[in-house]
Amino acid sequence: MRNLMHHIRKACQRFRRAEDGAAIIEFAILLPIILVTFALIAEGGRLFWAYQNAITGVRDVARYFGRVAPSDLCATTPSATIGSFQAAAAAELAALSKPGVTVSINALTLECVGTAGDYRVSPAPVAVLSADLTIANLPFAPLFQLVGGTALTQIDTTITDRSRVFGP
Repeated sequence: MRNLMHHIRKACQRFRRAEDGAAIIEFAILLPIILVTFALIAEGGRLFWAYQNAITGVRDVARYFGRVAPSDLCATTPSATIGSFQAAAAAELAALSKPGVTVSINALTLECVGTAGDYRVSPAPVAVLSADLTIANLPFAPLFQLVGGTALTQIDTTITDRSRVFGP
């Protein structure tokens, strides 16, 4: 019995002095923090990518209408109205939607800027496209609570772009 106690005491001292598994223990302690950080970076990158794609799409659709809409939109008797292009804008923006990311038209309006003589066509028509962006299905949303955010189920924002109408 005395030998057994001496052996246990020696094993405990050896265990206390040994540092063979310290690196694996430190790694096991830091692994959850590393995984959470990686998940936040991946989710933030996905959100940024979706937002940038929507901005690019809205800008492209606004430029498209600057080329296809007639330049006499601000005239007293225009050949068309900006409302004539609303359905086409809605279709173009719907094509930007992906699973979890929805882009829908909010408004397509017309601004007549400038005074007579300022531009080739005075006042100059400017198409203003406003779209709603909804990013849903955020898989790592609860992790944002760990860094002081709120648990978001979806992100909603509005993107606006304007383009001068030059006409066909």
